[in-house]
Amino acid sequence: MLLANQPSVLFACALLSRTWLLLAIAASSRQVGDKILALLYPDHHWFYLGLAMGALPLTRLVFPKLWQKLSIRAQLWGIFALLLVDIASQVQTLNLNHWRFEALNAVTLWLSLMISFIVFKSALEKP
Repeated sequence: MLLANQPSVLFACALLSRTWLLLAIAASSRQVGDKILALLYPDHHWFYLGLAMGALPLTRLVFPKLWQKLSIRAQLWGIFALLLVDIASQVQTLNLNHWRFEALNAVTLWLSLMISFIVFKSALEKP
């Protein structure tokens, strides 16, 4: 049976909400907050895209009662769609960097691919 609080779903929401976590860290360190954001997001476009993609999963983590109105399958498909957009943005970032290997990008892309596979498999299961 599908569970809305599966560790994979919660981890997927946390992975998609990573830009919001970075924003909270940057806001809490006033003197170096802008330097942290400039280091990890030199182009503001990717930062705003990360905030937009992480808004719904963040509400899933912070306000789980609001999400109980949706079916579990709809939650899984929504998270899966956001994971696909996240993977596409990561591949675009790699393309802009001329496919240079960076460990942080590789780990994040690998985690996104594995979690999307798990969420996709969970969405296809029969209740």
